[in-house]
Amino acid sequence: MGNTFKSFTFGTNLNSSLLKTNFIILIILVSIAFGFSSCNAVKLVPENEYLLTGNTVYVNGKKNVKYEITDYIVQRPNESVLGLPLQLYIYNRADENFETDFEQWKADNPKKYNFIAGIFSDKQARGYRNFKYRANQNSIKNGEAPTILDHVKTKQTIDNLTQHFFNEGYFNAKVTSEDVLLKKKKAKVNYFIETRERYIIDSIKTNIESKILDSIYKNSKQNSVLKVNEPFKLSSFIEEQNRITELFRNSGVYRFNKNAITFEADSINNKSKIELLVNDSIANFPFKVQRIKKINIYTDYSFDTKEDPIIDSVFYKGYSFYSQKELRYNPKYFLNYIFIEPNSLYQDEARELTRKSFRNLNNFRGVDIKYTELDDDNLEASIYLTPLKKYGVGFNTELTHSNVSQLGITGKVSFLNKNIFKGGEILKLSILGSFLDSKDAADTNNRLLNAWEIGADVSIEFPRFLTPFNQERIVSKGKTPRTLFTLGTSLQKNVGLDKQKFTGILDYNWVGSKKVKHSVEIFNVQLVKNLNPDQYFKVYTYDYGEIKAIQEAYFPDYILTPYNAIDFIKQEITPEFEATNPLEYETAKNIEARYYIITEDNFIPLLAYTFTYNNRENYEDNDFSFFRARIATSGNVFNAIIKQVDSNNVKTFFNTPVAQYTRLDLEYKKFWSIALENTIAFRAFIGVAIPYGNSSTIPFTRSYFIGGPNDLRAWKTYDLGLGSTNNGLDYNVGNLKLLTSLEYRFNLLNSFKGAIFADAGNIWDLSNSSLVSPEAKFKNLASLKSIALGSGFGIRYDLSFILIRLDLGFKTYEPYLKDGEKWFKNYNFGSAVYNFGISYPF
Repeated sequence: MGNTFKSFTFGTNLNSSLLKTNFIILIILVSIAFGFSSCNAVKLVPENEYLLTGNTVYVNGKKNVKYEITDYIVQRPNESVLGLPLQLYIYNRADENFETDFEQWKADNPKKYNFIAGIFSDKQARGYRNFKYRANQNSIKNGEAPTILDHVKTKQTIDNLTQHFFNEGYFNAKVTSEDVLLKKKKAKVNYFIETRERYIIDSIKTNIESKILDSIYKNSKQNSVLKVNEPFKLSSFIEEQNRITELFRNSGVYRFNKNAITFEADSINNKSKIELLVNDSIANFPFKVQRIKKINIYTDYSFDTKEDPIIDSVFYKGYSFYSQKELRYNPKYFLNYIFIEPNSLYQDEARELTRKSFRNLNNFRGVDIKYTELDDDNLEASIYLTPLKKYGVGFNTELTHSNVSQLGITGKVSFLNKNIFKGGEILKLSILGSFLDSKDAADTNNRLLNAWEIGADVSIEFPRFLTPFNQERIVSKGKTPRTLFTLGTSLQKNVGLDKQKFTGILDYNWVGSKKVKHSVEIFNVQLVKNLNPDQYFKVYTYDYGEIKAIQEAYFPDYILTPYNAIDFIKQEITPEFEATNPLEYETAKNIEARYYIITEDNFIPLLAYTFTYNNRENYEDNDFSFFRARIATSGNVFNAIIKQVDSNNVKTFFNTPVAQYTRLDLEYKKFWSIALENTIAFRAFIGVAIPYGNSSTIPFTRSYFIGGPNDLRAWKTYDLGLGSTNNGLDYNVGNLKLLTSLEYRFNLLNSFKGAIFADAGNIWDLSNSSLVSPEAKFKNLASLKSIALGSGFGIRYDLSFILIRLDLGFKTYEPYLKDGEKWFKNYNFGSAVYNFGISYPF
């Protein structure tokens, strides 16, 4: 069973007692920090030995700042966090000679044993010793032994640096070292590198014995990595060797191996004459261009049944399909995933594309492609596919938390049917059930989970484009085209306040390149209908009680019922009322906003395009860039077709207003790996949504909010905005959002990670509505003064498969406060926001 957890945000509204507690905690943390700093770092350093505290590399008299060079240093100081070697301090607290045998410990520590056994018993004394032993072992396991200066490793470092600069063309580089002995048995090592003059490539000559290979090489010679008058670099020669190998093996030379390529260099007077040598054979087998004559596809291969006879076979367009049972796949569709073609030249690229394409189908557990030489000129390609089980069941649970629901428990079961149309398609049927704690909902039994939701959706993923025309010229099969069709519905029962949703999505997505992805949602339609909006104040009796108290106190002649409470707010809770009763005004407007959010009907027919760029090489790559742009328009086509209008002349679909707007989101993320497990992460986001035509506002679910564990972490979700206003509403949303974040992530102790961060941003209104205050609107660049700033720190625990995160956000700059109080007014633990989340915030 899979488990998914959302992020939580906890704001604090603390009394003086709790503030004192926080102050005490702070004092304890500071004391711990001072305690560690006062630890004896050289406690376990032997006499006449030194604790290595730092390495410095000087290149031609200048201090080196490139991490690439320091990577060649063999011996490094103990890891430190904010300047303190915490793991060393932990290790130093251990006793390496702690007696493992209890009886011997008892004999070595008679006074301690007699004292404990005399007050308690022998069992307690044994328990005390075991506790001390386990604590000692934990200190050894989680700590780090002191790094003792080792001249053998210093010599290894000199050799590494010398070799590195030699590989970079500095053939006469000289590397020396110097020990800097410090006080208290500590030392540093300085490395001095004198590069001297760099060698350059003076000329390049080729000696390719095979005429066929020579011809292929000459046709791509202009793409050579090696250039005359460029520096001599070993990495360039390796890159050129790989390029030539790839060139030959993608030009039909199946037998070619990169070991057939060698380089010779004749170097003098800082210049190198290069000769490229390529053999004409390997193991006495000459290199030849070979073609694919036969292609076999074994669709149900298994090692255990490989000797079983073939029962079914089909020959289609030069491809032979074989199965030990009835053939379950349509050859016509399967050709979309095979890039090896009959009578074509052998290509490594076609082999890899075919393997990757079949793996991406998620229909096969194993994909193996083998070639057999039929003769000197022809090859036979065999593709062995090991299918996954046709049917599958998946389970998923989820905990949720929001301003509307304090707690939600969701369960989801999914049924999979693979290869439903014999072309690798995947049919997925999901049934969803949720129990929610709906705040203030009327529930005479005071149940914790007093609302529920049930839903179902069905989706079909086609590993190709479904279009009435041939799209091959636009998006080739090598770009992994996909079509996803989804239909879904859900019903929410909220103690009388019920809601039904219908969703339909048609999405085309493909890979533009290794780094670029595209997605076009031809339609993404959502219809939300509230079945009993007139029951709102029957359900949320607390809200009605608040309105009732205001009515009785200030408007005793008004006849208030649960069915006209909203009319009462519209008629009586005016700006004039706010001038004399600001708290009551805020309470009523919060309830009104909550009413419209919960009972809002929406019909949102979207057309959207998403562009994604990501140059991350793999999961361990922490030095990469990410960019995503998404533009979505809603209602344009529907409003051109639909004729039905309501009393306000707004076009409707099933008596629901059709949302019409355009929204643009731009997000950029950049990550820098500055040291081992230390990363700087940056994020910038800008989003704008403009309503027009049939709509005067953006639907709440498609508007922008700010705050929360993955956003501006010093404020809770929906708490901030708009602009420099502080209206106290529960739900603040706008149609313009700016957000930036900068975070320094570092290793603390084993699986514990730390972070220091700063977030800045806000939301604004772009309309010309007179109902929105000027401070809430974005008018010009001067409005950027209302950007809020939060900063803080975080503790993360890495479980390998998931990362648990706790971030503390402090309000650093609050644009809604009076001048002179905006900076650090509430920068304390009492006003901090505690964000619990899963995975990194971005």
